[in-house]
Amino acid sequence: MKELLEICTALQQLGDEPCALATVINVEGSAYRRPGARMLLTLDGASWGMVSGGCLESDVMDHARRALQSSQPRIVRYDSTSDDDIVFGTGLGCNGIIDVFIEPVTKEFKDSFVSAAQCCHRNRQPGAIATSVGNQEQAERPNEHAFFSAGRWVGSEHLASILNLHAVEPDKTCLIDAHGGEPVFIQQLLPPVHLVIFGGWLDVIPLIRMGKEVGFRVTVVDPRQRLSSRRLFHEADSVLLCSSAEALSQIQFDDRTVAVVMNHHFERDQETLSALSSRPLNYVGTLGPKRRQERMLNALKENGVLISEEFVQSLRGPVGLDIGAKTPEEIGLSIMAEILSVLNGRNAKPIRERQPNVAVLSS
Repeated sequence: MKELLEICTALQQLGDEPCALATVINVEGSAYRRPGARMLLTLDGASWGMVSGGCLESDVMDHARRALQSSQPRIVRYDSTSDDDIVFGTGLGCNGIIDVFIEPVTKEFKDSFVSAAQCCHRNRQPGAIATSVGNQEQAERPNEHAFFSAGRWVGSEHLASILNLHAVEPDKTCLIDAHGGEPVFIQQLLPPVHLVIFGGWLDVIPLIRMGKEVGFRVTVVDPRQRLSSRRLFHEADSVLLCSSAEALSQIQFDDRTVAVVMNHHFERDQETLSALSSRPLNYVGTLGPKRRQERMLNALKENGVLISEEFVQSLRGPVGLDIGAKTPEEIGLSIMAEILSVLNGRNAKPIRERQPNVAVLSS
């Protein structure tokens, strides 16, 4: 979502300047980016976003210029599966196939595209963008788009009617065959992960910065209610100076909200866990040894707080992956890595140990 919002901002700033949008629509084998990666390009060479680690961008730029000159979209296939052929001299060498759809940006599409992305971000409601990408053999393809909102597809009357007729649900980013036998690329839009950090010490700062870098929305709750926290944690989207229980009434919780408890104070951490226990969270991280977490949970149960098995399963304590972290920055990195692995359904093993049927990133 971060990259998408940056592209939206650029589209608004460009106004009527001609530009093209490149989108990775299919990947077979190894690649640096996955389907849904986008890159905005202008005739003078300016760009936002990436479709690879840098090895394809120059060639994509050339195709973008041709697409703008012809006013026609195109699909470009990059095939590096042969060890004897380095694609277009780029030195790709990823042993994968990457299909990139490049289309001139029209005013109608720009306005709808920006509105869909910003609405998802602002209202924290999932959505989707569908694009009819045609067949690679065709010289010209229809440039149709539809947008999923409030349970229905809207936009291009033809494409939207087909998607609604077949009740296509945007549950993932993928290519489907739903447009009169022609492929349609659907990109699922998800609101940014909302990271809620309970704590007011300086070790919160690296976690804020890492969260913002990967595109999270970050809220800091300082139960000590120090006014200096607004200055110290200014990089967060919001800073709440109140108790954990009071903060929860000001925070919108959904399935993309995660929490990290790092008050460095047993009673405050316990109060925070008590407040969070009634919220449906997939991830709650706590600092300190496992025995400390067990003491807090036992004390809460003794005080009559209902602790469900689902909440216990969501707890990660000690928080973070075991990377030998010592400094606040390293600890923040281990926490961020664990959050991503949990949300993405991964086991945080080294990539080299991943099974062959699972997509592997490569440079």
